[in-house]
Amino acid sequence: MKHAYLIIAHNEFEVLKKLLQAIDDPRNDIFIHFDKKVKQIPAVEIQHSELFIIENRIDVRWGHVSQIEAEYALFGAAYREGHYRYYHLISGTHLPLQSQDKIHDFYNNQNNQQVLMPLFADAYQTDLKIHRYNFFVKHYRHPNTFICRCAQLCWRIAIKIQRILHIRRNKNERFKSSANWVSLTESGVAWMCSKKQAVLKKYRFTLCGDEWFVASELENSVLKSDVLYYDRLLKHSIERYSAKTWHIEDCEELILSGCLFARKFGREDMAVVDRVLDKIQIGKNDGTDSSLHCVRSE
Repeated sequence: MKHAYLIIAHNEFEVLKKLLQAIDDPRNDIFIHFDKKVKQIPAVEIQHSELFIIENRIDVRWGHVSQIEAEYALFGAAYREGHYRYYHLISGTHLPLQSQDKIHDFYNNQNNQQVLMPLFADAYQTDLKIHRYNFFVKHYRHPNTFICRCAQLCWRIAIKIQRILHIRRNKNERFKSSANWVSLTESGVAWMCSKKQAVLKKYRFTLCGDEWFVASELENSVLKSDVLYYDRLLKHSIERYSAKTWHIEDCEELILSGCLFARKFGREDMAVVDRVLDKIQIGKNDGTDSSLHCVRSE
């Protein structure tokens, strides 16, 4: 059975094209959701995989339920298209750190487990993001500074009022966090799709609910025993409020991590992208784990 790569993209299309080169394989089909705010969808080329572009695009906003809606658009499209052994949800700024041979071998040995990346969230974060009504999130990171500040101020006021009045939601449910970048089997995707309407209702007023809904719904399902939290699924680092962008000086750290994927990469340093992809090709061609020498191009 093939694998399906489900890609959420909104910028950094130079990186996206490199990502597509890396996963373009007869054993994969590729589904891409371009943010509705993207005015002109970039031209992309695929030689070996089958490519599907999501037509009904979502206007995705940080921390908002629209992130979950975009993920469901991808899950649903891939699930309707065919039967896949694994569905990998990634962003357009991901890169694989292993060849497709090694990635397929890894998942062939997982006994149909749902592979999630552990993400710690303490009781305070869970209470704030899941058990309170998070209003005004849609504009929390609006590009217009005035709108952004107004939304953040109103959000804080609403949270404070709820604490004073002891207003909490989803009080009797158990939640667990994980990174929103996941690898699910067909049974996992089928379960998540069957819960779509209930999930969108439950997580409508959450903050960053995309970091809770997959793990929480699977943990409270018949698939609970099949959930694997694997800390080498993704190499990433959070710097304050967003993921770190990797640079050429991080090459050795990336490759030696042993992770399957890494995020995120940007056009400001494509040298690291090219070096990672060179490494994947070396491993693919000779079956070795040859060392990677990372130097900045002049």
